[in-house]
Amino acid sequence: MKILVIESSPHKNGSSNLLADYFIRGAREAGHTVNIFDAARAVLHPCLGCDVCGMLSACCQNDDMARVKEQLLGADMVVFVTPLYYFGMSAQLKTLIDRFYSFNNQFKLPTP
Repeated sequence: MKILVIESSPHKNGSSNLLADYFIRGAREAGHTVNIFDAARAVLHPCLGCDVCGMLSACCQNDDMARVKEQLLGADMVVFVTPLYYFGMSAQLKTLIDRFYSFNNQFKLPTP
């Protein structure tokens, strides 16, 4: 199985990433391929809501989203790692998820 782990904590050695490290170790020991994307250290711009992509094509912004997009679309499982701030995910992870808009219809859905 191809697993993508998206870390989003601004604290590189914080508890969220520590828990992710244990998950990654276990997944690799079980024979899975694991890629890690650090959203907190990536260059990601917020979605502009400009709709240039029309949910069907590339985003007009040139940043690290293009790199993670290919990993996302090729993954069998995606693990989101975030600390909780004010009862929600980190701003870094929210920024990344908002950018799914440009390729939302390209995700493979499980068959029933």
